[in-house]
Amino acid sequence: MNDLTSWIAQLRKGIVEMLILLMLEPEDLYGYRLVQQLKEIGQLVAGEGTVYPILRRLESSNYVTAKWVHKGTGNPRKYYSITPDGKDFLVQAVAEWKNISNSINQIREKKNER
Repeated sequence: MNDLTSWIAQLRKGIVEMLILLMLEPEDLYGYRLVQQLKEIGQLVAGEGTVYPILRRLESSNYVTAKWVHKGTGNPRKYYSITPDGKDFLVQAVAEWKNISNSINQIREKKNER
């Protein structure tokens, strides 16, 4: 793994945590649905091997809770919900993301002015 590949992997890891919390804000979702949505919005994850460890970490940090739900036919699914701590973390994470994004844009704009 070269330096850029490693850097991108670390960047995506943090972003995916934030995106999962954003996706859980309006509704509870099960793990595989989160994987599908993340793939649909930008190919940010390779699959379950990326999302489920993040969900376990978010759960151990008390940012999400999980419960098994059986809806009709088929197997039960583990649904994840954002907690109040997760919402607090998300507010701070989004604010930091905006700061970083604004800084990058300001530097790029200054570069283009030259």
